[in-house]
Amino acid sequence: MKTIKTLLLLCLFINGCKSNQELQTIFSFKVGSEKITGILVSKYDFESEQFVELKSLSFDELGKNYQIIDQYLEPSIYTVKLNTGKEMRIAVEQSGLIKLRLDEEILLESNVAAESNFNQSIESLNKEFFADMIKDFDLAMKNNDVERIAELEKRKDEVLVKFIAAMENLVRKMGPSALAYDALAYFDLYKNNKFFKEMLEKFEAEYPESEMSSSLRIRIDMADQFKIGGKAINFKANNMEGSLVDLAHFKGSYVLVDFWASWCRPCRVENPKLMVLYEEYKDVKFDIIGVSIDSDASLWRKAIEKDGIGWNQILDKDQSIFKLYLLSSLPSNFLLDPEGIIIAKNINAEELEVKLNAVR
Repeated sequence: MKTIKTLLLLCLFINGCKSNQELQTIFSFKVGSEKITGILVSKYDFESEQFVELKSLSFDELGKNYQIIDQYLEPSIYTVKLNTGKEMRIAVEQSGLIKLRLDEEILLESNVAAESNFNQSIESLNKEFFADMIKDFDLAMKNNDVERIAELEKRKDEVLVKFIAAMENLVRKMGPSALAYDALAYFDLYKNNKFFKEMLEKFEAEYPESEMSSSLRIRIDMADQFKIGGKAINFKANNMEGSLVDLAHFKGSYVLVDFWASWCRPCRVENPKLMVLYEEYKDVKFDIIGVSIDSDASLWRKAIEKDGIGWNQILDKDQSIFKLYLLSSLPSNFLLDPEGIIIAKNINAEELEVKLNAVR
């Protein structure tokens, strides 16, 4: 009897040690280059939706193993950044060991984690679906071939549906995971709302009490506030001339809040069409506020001049307004009525003209 009790206690002790070890995320670093003298590891905070510094290390010996240990509570996302500027984003799905070889590149070896780089998948899909079309579109723009541009626009919409379906399928294969959560940042909460809710259902079934699932639920609920019939959130910012633009001051007018960028081809195609409507429908108190997420102010100004834009333009360089409206893709827009209520989203110039005709 005493022997059985001893074995049971030993078993509990061993399992207890194993359990503690399983609740750790262990980053093991091996330095293979003298250029690498330090590393910064940050962890994604699901509540604040930003990366927070976890720990930094200084390296003083080649070939030596260094470690950073974090408590494992649920699947998480980390960034590993070297002093050389090289960086890797890592989705950790289970507790355990993550080996990283630090050399000219960062090499990852792990059974519990993988590099999170959905942008690479998108680039591959872009080549597959749009490479030839982009060449045709650029040529048509250069030659001012209006008929060809219109033809390509129509074809673009058809291909875009297939492109987004392919993106969604890639994420579905990931299942409810840190990798999938990170990939969802590349989707539009409005345009892909049905897909977000499909993935949320899977996340909540697999990780019902996790911060990851809670964060996803909050984002979707917030996006639902921007549905048609909801009130637009106010924002204030200086325009191109340095004057304050306050959305609240446009009460009494129909306003198109148009998010764009100089590098966004579909946005640039719409700009001249919107300019025609801007001039034509002033009698119904119609206005446009352009919010560009360009990082280069000179390219932004050149695009405004080239496209002949005459309405208020805001450079949202830090994307604060873009993020306030929970956006992740371009083009995006919201049409507001004179009370600031959203009456349409993501409409093109032709659809906008129908709306304005109805209130003239």
